[in-house]
Amino acid sequence: RAGGRGPWRDRIDRQASVSVRPDWRRVEEVDLGKLSKGTSPLSNLVDNSPPKSVEDLLWCGFLDQYNDQFDKVSTRTPAPLKRVETKEFYPVTTTDDPVIEKLAIEGKGTVFATDAIMAHLMTCPRSVYPWDIVVQKLPTGALFFDKRDSSQFDYLTVHETSNSPPAPLSERDAA
Repeated sequence: RAGGRGPWRDRIDRQASVSVRPDWRRVEEVDLGKLSKGTSPLSNLVDNSPPKSVEDLLWCGFLDQYNDQFDKVSTRTPAPLKRVETKEFYPVTTTDDPVIEKLAIEGKGTVFATDAIMAHLMTCPRSVYPWDIVVQKLPTGALFFDKRDSSQFDYLTVHETSNSPPAPLSERDAA
């Protein structure tokens, strides 16, 4: 485009959460675009066939009733959001979760992750913000997907996977 203006002018460079050291050995490099399309060399390692049997190991926690009013939200019919002071949020890591720890000790699984980590993995091909997941493999073969304590993993974001993220705060203030 004329004057070099285009989608790259709004680009924000994000800093990596971990600095790659020169003494590290590359084990595998995964292109997330190819992985999600199934054309990555790692794609043949994944079995996409339906599971032979499914079993609920444990039911924990609770969900409040969903307000159907939020399904009908639009610019003409807004729905006010209310702060709920009685709710507590505990961003626990996989290795600190007592329920996951109990299941791992009992040998009830081989791959462990929290709901937040699974959500990040499912949205990572379109993620705008950097994310950092640590995978630990125990001698038993169990895998623990976890977050770093110093990461921005639990920060709430807006429009993270949107095709058109919101303008930076300085541009919104000027408008």
